[in-house]
Amino acid sequence: MRKVLLIAVLVFCTLLVILLQREQPSQSQTLKIEPMVQHYTAFYEPTRYGGWPANHGIWNWGDEILISFQDCEHTGKWENKHSVVPSCERYMIFSRSLDGGRTWKTERPSVKHVTDETKGPTDTSDLTLCPGGIDFSHPDFCASFTLTGTHSYNPSWWLYSLDRGRTWSGPHIIDNMGFTGVNARTDYHVLSPSEMLVFLTVTKANGDEGRVICAKLSDGGATWTLLGTLGEEPSGFEIMPASARRKNGDWVVLVRIMEPQTETTPKQFYIGQYVSSDGGASWRYDGPVTGITTGPGGNPPALVVKKSGAWCFSYGWREKPYGIRYKVSHDEGRTWGEEQILRDDAACWDIGYTRMVENASGQLVVGYYYNTTPDAERVIAVTVFDEAE
Repeated sequence: MRKVLLIAVLVFCTLLVILLQREQPSQSQTLKIEPMVQHYTAFYEPTRYGGWPANHGIWNWGDEILISFQDCEHTGKWENKHSVVPSCERYMIFSRSLDGGRTWKTERPSVKHVTDETKGPTDTSDLTLCPGGIDFSHPDFCASFTLTGTHSYNPSWWLYSLDRGRTWSGPHIIDNMGFTGVNARTDYHVLSPSEMLVFLTVTKANGDEGRVICAKLSDGGATWTLLGTLGEEPSGFEIMPASARRKNGDWVVLVRIMEPQTETTPKQFYIGQYVSSDGGASWRYDGPVTGITTGPGGNPPALVVKKSGAWCFSYGWREKPYGIRYKVSHDEGRTWGEEQILRDDAACWDIGYTRMVENASGQLVVGYYYNTTPDAERVIAVTVFDEAE
């Protein structure tokens, strides 16, 4: 009897050890940890439509983050188009976070109104030439390059701040540099106290949007110089650049692309990539970095180079399931990983226009306009996340 009990105990212990070993990873295995993703709201007001952060910008100083967007009157009804009252005034406003993107407070400094392009040509009487002398290296400097519409008669201008966006100077005229017009959004890199590299969308010869150029703003803001154009004038559009610089000095620019419908293919909307190895004078096209469609109208990219060296770009997804997605590169944009979904719970295609920064903890903070019920207002949503490996 004792032998039977001893054998039973030995068998039980052996089985227990086997089960425990199966539960624990071996030395050659690693535990898969799901990346952290948290959603917050930077702006919501009843009857208001918060829209298009990519048209204005995002800036940060560690965990202090400022995002700008349009505040419009909401129609209250989804009709398969932007749910904005056509005749309303559009205001450029801001939200600020002091804790890395988790809580936000809306700010309304005195800046130029963003007039709806459907009203036709915009009043430019308050646009001035910048006299120069701005210190772009000031620790609290930020600039916003923005637009009123996407035609040649819709002017663009730029503003700057030396107190982290609490007050703004301008608006200043953006030189057309020989093109029919400029449809500016914020994408710049400070090169020295008096110079910055600026990527802009300009209108085509026929006055429609558009193509991307590389320009230098020098003399502390007084002088615009065209450095190069990204590719030939497209039959559709190539707009809304997002740029970064490799360690070898190459500039990489992601652009929102539309190819028009042909007899055999529908319109195609995707994000493509250009590279310059000579400081922005000449460019080669590397091809698409997303699938051939990101949904009706497409969506612009937002690109961040992390302190770790990883590159990440985000974008709105305007096909079902609507939402926000991103990709990561570990070789400075030479190759990109699989598409990752941050969220896919949007109610319609009228969402996205992401802007993105890295907070002090190394997490990515992406802002965008969004809603989860078709007739609801658009909020400015924010997602704080650790990128997937």
